[in-house]
Amino acid sequence: MVTAQFLVFIVAIFIGIIAAMVGIGGGALMVPIMILLLGVEPHQAVGTSLHVIILTATSSTIAYYIQRRIDFKVGVLMPLVTIPGSVLGAYTTKFISPKGIVGVFGAFLIIIALKMLTSRERRKSENEEGSALCEDLNKGGESIRTLIDRDGKVFTYRPKLKVGLLLGFSAGFASGFLGIGGGALMVPILNLVVGLPIHLAVATSMFIMVFSASFGATTHFLMGNLVPEYVVLLGAGVILGAQIGARTAKRLKASKLRKAFAVVLIFTGLRMLLKALG
Repeated sequence: MVTAQFLVFIVAIFIGIIAAMVGIGGGALMVPIMILLLGVEPHQAVGTSLHVIILTATSSTIAYYIQRRIDFKVGVLMPLVTIPGSVLGAYTTKFISPKGIVGVFGAFLIIIALKMLTSRERRKSENEEGSALCEDLNKGGESIRTLIDRDGKVFTYRPKLKVGLLLGFSAGFASGFLGIGGGALMVPILNLVVGLPIHLAVATSMFIMVFSASFGATTHFLMGNLVPEYVVLLGAGVILGAQIGARTAKRLKASKLRKAFAVVLIFTGLRMLLKALG
């Protein structure tokens, strides 16, 4: 049992590293691990994951705050739509069977993985220099904004908050319903729709996640969807991993990591679909 707990702790560290580097909460890996390997009931796995994600997001946010890579204006406005979505998503699980949750989660992982693979080149081009403006910079949006991080790197962009807010509710709903941080949707929204450079999108996504995950986790707690011992075990690992991941992210390009992560998501998604159909 001790060995099993140690292995879960080590896996949690790697989840925290990956989560912080690509701007997700880690639920896309934690929920399958709890269901497939630890035998946790799906509803409890979703609720437990959200409690751990609060720790992941908070740890990552602290690291990114020190790096000065969070757009706080976007980060404060987005929770206005992600929080209601998260609460509604969490409450909706009450009406879904365990196999239904496993099946929906598996399909979600595969869709997100395919999106990550097909959008690889575009993401890469937007990640080159923070001062490079995308072609449609002057086609609407707010005034041009400049952010200088702790290392002196300049990011110049024009955020389009109105469109982003319309889509933010879906990220919040996915967070509460699937037990994820919502970063798998929020990072693309912030990067491709709102117009934040990818490094700022990752950092700001973590800040937003603190709020949406907190409200979703509270809803699940009130419904009894929680395994406290796994919150402690997974939480300790992801907090450590998130600090490592946030520090590593600024030195690495995300393209190769994103591709490898997508492959893992596809494999995990297929396993969950088979479990739901079995």
